[in-house]
Amino acid sequence: MNRWRAGALFLIVAAGAALAWGFLRKSSYPLLDLVTVQVPRFLRKSSDPLLDLVTAQVARRDISATVTATGTIDPIVKVIVGSQVSGRIQTLSASYNDRVKKGQILAQIEPSSFKARVDQAEAQVAKARATVVDASSTFRRTQQLVVGKIGSQSDLDAARTKLLQAEADLKQASANLSQARVDLANTRILSPIDGVVISRNVEEGQTVAASLQAPTLFTIADDLEKLQIVANVDEADVGQVAEGQEAFFTVDAFPQSTFRGVVQLIRNSPENVQGVVTYGSVIQVDNSEQRLRPGMTANVTIVVAKKKKVLAVPNAVLRFRPPDSFRKTHPEGDDSSPGEAKKGKRQKSHQTVWRIKNGSPDPERIKIGITDGAYTEVKEGLDEKDVVVVRAQSGDAAGQKTPATGGKSPLR
Repeated sequence: MNRWRAGALFLIVAAGAALAWGFLRKSSYPLLDLVTVQVPRFLRKSSDPLLDLVTAQVARRDISATVTATGTIDPIVKVIVGSQVSGRIQTLSASYNDRVKKGQILAQIEPSSFKARVDQAEAQVAKARATVVDASSTFRRTQQLVVGKIGSQSDLDAARTKLLQAEADLKQASANLSQARVDLANTRILSPIDGVVISRNVEEGQTVAASLQAPTLFTIADDLEKLQIVANVDEADVGQVAEGQEAFFTVDAFPQSTFRGVVQLIRNSPENVQGVVTYGSVIQVDNSEQRLRPGMTANVTIVVAKKKKVLAVPNAVLRFRPPDSFRKTHPEGDDSSPGEAKKGKRQKSHQTVWRIKNGSPDPERIKIGITDGAYTEVKEGLDEKDVVVVRAQSGDAAGQKTPATGGKSPLR
């Protein structure tokens, strides 16, 4: 009787396991669906506790490999307008967000002292010109006396010298006049380009001092409908970035919106900040809707590779490692075996996953491709609709389940 009950129980368990396996094999679970499968008791030792395997099905999907970076949104052309002369701001003709034309007056520095310098320089030129006329007449008279053998050669040389000095003084006075006129013209602060004023750093009545460096009065952007991001790409990722790649980014001002850009240039100049080396990648952005503003911080994702309808598994499948007691019975599933590590046979392009085969998890060596951070492409080793283990969880007699990870909990 006991043998009959034991045989019946064995058949029930075996049938249930076979039905569960058949259901798992025939169902078309999406890749996102996780299915919990219990390893049948007849495949385990009688002393082993129960083991529930959370599995996923291999399926096809689109995968995009990306590189992340941060950067600042800026105009493509941004001109800083300063002052070449010192003085008090008399009037301001432009302010924030004003559209200006090339040559338009933005500000006027009080010009009276500069006009006085021009008048003084003009007087010096007139005086020098009169001196030249007098020296020229003296030179001609002395030259005639020498021809008539009345004057001496030394007198002629002295007259020539005075004429040359007078002409030099006239040139110097003319140069001073030109400089005074330039300074007077520079009291008018003009826009160098057509654009929009994005910054103004002065007020009427304020005194600006131009010494070794011209003070910044205005900042003008040429076109706010076309912006750029200089994204700081880590040196480990910059080799994957290329011109023409698509980029997506978000800004804190519009956290629910995703904006698009295109990589235009990868700068060769490195930036080292606290030992971290990055390279600036210039990304062109269309801002025709005028939502983005200069100075915003952008969280950028650059699409460096894209594949459609490839076999893929969740990344958790690649991280799964069964407990130590189970790996002893499947040494071929140990990625970190000392012998292999010493021989240097491990490759980043290959991983070991655990595939459900005949109702039991078996290690399977696969070749992987690109990843998007959540899923990884499978190039070799698995077929579509294969079932692989995502994680293992064990339960006690009361039915409470706790994760079994990292090989710390023994398999049952």
